[in-house]
Amino acid sequence: MKLGRKDLIFIAIVVAFFTFLFWGTGKELGPFVPEDATHREFYQALAQKEKRKDLEKGCPECHQWEFLPKNHPPKEQCMFCHLPPES
Repeated sequence: MKLGRKDLIFIAIVVAFFTFLFWGTGKELGPFVPEDATHREFYQALAQKEKRKDLEKGCPECHQWEFLPKNHPPKEQCMFCHLPPES
């Protein structure tokens, strides 16, 4: 069976689609919230099923957002990148 021009174009489109789809899956995340005395209350509240959105409001008390890099994602969504996956 010989592949025609249309077949090769279709294969190229499928490969391009999957390349685009998985492009960001290897992106490095920021440092995880450390499990230390400073963040103990945060992890306890998270264990009690408090909403991450509400817990994120406490981040700016210690972490100044003006020092973040210009390409940093939205500041009010800390938990997308800074929580360990098993949390």
